[in-house]
Amino acid sequence: MLQDDPFLNHSLLSFYINAGLLDALAVCRAAERAYFDGRAPINAVEGFIRQIIGWREYMRGIYWHAGPNYVDSNFFENARPLPRFYWSGKTDMNCLSAVINETIQHAYAHHIQRLMITGNFALLAGIDPKAVHLWYLEVYADAYEWVELPNVVGMSQFADGGFLGTKPYAASGNYINRMSDYCGTCCFDPKKRIGDDACPFNALYWDFLARNRAKLQSNRRLAQPYATWDRMDEGAQRDLRRQASRFLAELK
Repeated sequence: MLQDDPFLNHSLLSFYINAGLLDALAVCRAAERAYFDGRAPINAVEGFIRQIIGWREYMRGIYWHAGPNYVDSNFFENARPLPRFYWSGKTDMNCLSAVINETIQHAYAHHIQRLMITGNFALLAGIDPKAVHLWYLEVYADAYEWVELPNVVGMSQFADGGFLGTKPYAASGNYINRMSDYCGTCCFDPKKRIGDDACPFNALYWDFLARNRAKLQSNRRLAQPYATWDRMDEGAQRDLRRQASRFLAELK
């Protein structure tokens, strides 16, 4: 039964590699053999091997190089508590509700769900990165700290200020709409920035950039979004920041 469930296989494989019960090189060689035997396409095998011997080993290096104080990194000085819905999945934002409920059910979520849904929201909302780290560590079966901590503190929350990566993984509702089907059944509109039915990710995204401009404006990878923000008139900027402020004031 497990062999017919690719979702579960991925979840279990990630767990065993992270726990050290599977040798990473042996896994990569098995994937390579699958390609040469005609049982897997080159794009899937290449991406899989690159993740194993590239990204995971990079995470391991960051973890040991950064040392024990890395867990306290907080580049943006975020202090907001983790919202209660991270434990229950009870939120009107469909993307977050779906991912968190799947997490509760399976103790697993796809990397992009972790990075661009739960992680992205926490970053935009100014959640304490250590609280975000502890949540990931507790809810995912494959979350061994050597791989989880750098991915969350460094990549997802940019709490190390760029020690691991080159830019914050921040995005608006438009990105989530392009990359998923969550928005089609959500009560919030990813195309709207202002109003009761506007996707909260939109105002939060622009508010994140505005409030952290002093720390981020020199980042070349953010030149385009800051140029877009500067082209907005002051009224539009003010409305977006007020929209975000109202949402955050009610976030529990």
